[in-house]
Amino acid sequence: MNNYLTAGELAKLASTTKRTILFYDEKNILEPVEVNNKGYRYYLEDQVLDYQKILLLTTLGVSLDEIRLHLKNKGNLTQLFNEKKSQIRNQIKKLEFNLDSLEKFSNNINNNGTMVNPEIKTIEPFDVYYIEKIGPYVKIAEYCKEFIEMFDNRGKEFTTLAIFENPTYQPKKSKIKIGALVKKDMKIGEKHKDTVKRMTFSPGKVITHTYNGSGSLLSLFWKELEKYCMIKKIKIRKDVPDFEIYRKVSEDPVEQFFEIYLPIR
Repeated sequence: MNNYLTAGELAKLASTTKRTILFYDEKNILEPVEVNNKGYRYYLEDQVLDYQKILLLTTLGVSLDEIRLHLKNKGNLTQLFNEKKSQIRNQIKKLEFNLDSLEKFSNNINNNGTMVNPEIKTIEPFDVYYIEKIGPYVKIAEYCKEFIEMFDNRGKEFTTLAIFENPTYQPKKSKIKIGALVKKDMKIGEKHKDTVKRMTFSPGKVITHTYNGSGSLLSLFWKELEKYCMIKKIKIRKDVPDFEIYRKVSEDPVEQFFEIYLPIR
């Protein structure tokens, strides 16, 4: 036992506390080589290096579960570092996106009192394929997936959209046309030809805002757009439905772009 270290001795040699050593023992990360009948824990001198390795990994953002798995399997540090680099890059990307969003929202609020920075334009009539749905806003993504599967050929670009038939905010039960911009080479599946319809949509003059982020927040930015119209005394039309176009949909919210359109006079 002369070559063994107590938990306190290990802590001193590793420049940490006995409490920390016992914590890593409880987490099955830095376990003693022997525990006597009185419950005293004993460690090898080399475990000072094990502690330093654990400290390095935690400093680099490696979780305790990842460290435990790495030590248990005697894993490859290069592989672990590469995985962690990828995770950190994603975190940096999200942080930069959040910072950019905060700056844009702050600037918009300072400039016009809302989080949006819309523009007014006139939209020429365009053709859409669509199906009709009645349901909550939270199911729009599900409806779009269902709609996409109705096509045997989606063409080079398949841009989905939603046209809201109800003139007011109805998140629980709304009448919605789920559709896509008509492009050449698109082909509806034979069994869906009676379900999928086609129409020419003529929104005319609109105020529009492009939102980059999670689709679950779109309703908030619709309200901001309405608030902008109220502040600027822009009259909203009720005879033409609101609509949104999903320009880019991704599992990563940072990569998503949505356009919301409010018909105006």
